[in-house]
Amino acid sequence: MPILRILGHVLLGASLYAAFTAGARSQDKIIAYTGFLPPLSINAEERGISVEIMELVAKEADIELDIRFAPWKRAQLLVENTPGSLIFSLAYTRKRSEKLKYIAPLIYTESAFITLDEQIDSFEQALADNKVIGVHLGSQRARILRRNGLTNLTEIATAEQMARMLQAGRVDAWYTISMRASYITRKQGFDHTRLQVGAPLSHGVQWLAANKSVSPALKARLSKAVSKVWRDPRYWQIVDSYLQ
Repeated sequence: MPILRILGHVLLGASLYAAFTAGARSQDKIIAYTGFLPPLSINAEERGISVEIMELVAKEADIELDIRFAPWKRAQLLVENTPGSLIFSLAYTRKRSEKLKYIAPLIYTESAFITLDEQIDSFEQALADNKVIGVHLGSQRARILRRNGLTNLTEIATAEQMARMLQAGRVDAWYTISMRASYITRKQGFDHTRLQVGAPLSHGVQWLAANKSVSPALKARLSKAVSKVWRDPRYWQIVDSYLQ
């Protein structure tokens, strides 16, 4: 075979391979939804603990993420209706597991009653004192409160508004992730040392999950990446940077 013809075949093969790999890479750009859930997911500018962890996961999995923020209930609807998409900073519930595929845990959290005066250490105490409890709209914590008999609830869409309501006395207590209360109170310019943090009443896992259409291969790839990121020293450096 003439040398020019051989060279032509080699160049053609290289071109086809380049086109194929470029296409594969472009297909790896994945939409990942999250909410405004500080300090886990804050916003596009300030990012957040889970956002930075997901950036490490994406690098480890060799994928490109298109992270999109939305109000939390809307973010959940978006991932349910967007094939191939992800969602993170999501608690597990049986109902959600029927609509999504859970992939891997990103971070563990504790939830407690946050007050400015008397510390509340149990659901029974809050119920007996008829406390007005603030809680994040559409959250698993709202369901936990109702399941424990608490109905005097004020559901609010943002942690920033909830922190202001607590400071103004419009709610008696805020049931939230402990790290969130401290972070938001400082960010709002209030004295975080005034916060009375009750005993942890629920322990949560903030998950990475996906639309039901996620392929087994991508699910395994992301799960493996999360496992590696958990062992990366940068993981706890990220967490600590938001809590100091």
